[in-house]
Amino acid sequence: MACPYFIPTEPHERELWAHRQRLPLGNGFAGRCGAGEVESACDDETLRMHCNLGYSGCARLPDKGCEWDAVRFSVLRESATVLRVQFACETAHRPAMAGELRYDLELQRWVVAPDARLVKLAGAAMRAFVARPEQAWDEISFVTK
Repeated sequence: MACPYFIPTEPHERELWAHRQRLPLGNGFAGRCGAGEVESACDDETLRMHCNLGYSGCARLPDKGCEWDAVRFSVLRESATVLRVQFACETAHRPAMAGELRYDLELQRWVVAPDARLVKLAGAAMRAFVARPEQAWDEISFVTK
């Protein structure tokens, strides 16, 4: 489960995780923190322990108004041109919201634009999914179905 305030930018070039393909976004990402009024850079230790994992004890999280503290994704291939991205948001290890997004690979856009934070995280999960070998697409999910 990734932190809902994490803004992934690209797969991290360093091996900070033992099994990065098992991380909630399907890879370990570098990125920024969007929890404050101004986005800020994340150091490697914060990325390793908090941003890519969610349920963070990170000092940057807001004291109030945090509607979720973790988000998980499952990316499924619906057709040759559409990916389904299922998501589940949690607060204190309990379900808070769930739904499904669709991404059109031909048009390279979300079919329905959801919450901006979800789009950034779902986009990272989707990029990790698409980067996998095609023969593995039907077998991969970032959460248990």
